[in-house]
Amino acid sequence: MYSAKQMQGIAITLAAAIIAILTAQYLLKRFFSMDKKLVVAKAEKELLTWRDKKETDPSVQDILVQYWNEGAGWHWVNKSNIKQFDNEQPWSAAFVSFVVRQEFWDFPKSASHSKYVVWARERRKNGDTERIAYEISEYKPEPGDIVIKRRGYTGNLTNLYIGATTHGDIVTKNTGDYIEVIGGNVSDTVKKTIVPAKNGYINHNDWFAVIKM
Repeated sequence: MYSAKQMQGIAITLAAAIIAILTAQYLLKRFFSMDKKLVVAKAEKELLTWRDKKETDPSVQDILVQYWNEGAGWHWVNKSNIKQFDNEQPWSAAFVSFVVRQEFWDFPKSASHSKYVVWARERRKNGDTERIAYEISEYKPEPGDIVIKRRGYTGNLTNLYIGATTHGDIVTKNTGDYIEVIGGNVSDTVKKTIVPAKNGYINHNDWFAVIKM
């Protein structure tokens, strides 16, 4: 028989173990959670932050450094040289990777859109069913997905190579007739734009791929 003091100690130990298990379950669930709705929320938060601001605005310099550091993995970018990057290097891919990686931890850090599109294309080839790339005629973009636009590149998804000049935006709404997207470095800011659609599919030749997240 256990004494009252021993029973109290056992109860405290069991309670501590239960709390530890529940905490671990919460942390694991949060770490491995990948929710497209949260990607949309994060993109819209960035849009709000950039309201009435351009990349030359001093108030967004720290944000741009964060995009480069956490989105592209370019840790040598800092406040002392960010203006140089504003002028010489598009930050749209770093923006997309920054936003998406806050929820999808396996998404590549990238300074170019083609890098993560090729990654998604190869995932599909390997039999994955999420974070995979489609031609625009194959898949209706959903909120939280990424749509890819030609910006100098003239080929298709199959022939896309890392380094090809492209642009990607995060989908926030698909009405069937049009698709709302948020992108970075659009007119030197974070901006929401409209992509033409028909029955939910992108209906414009400037766009050639969709990443299903």
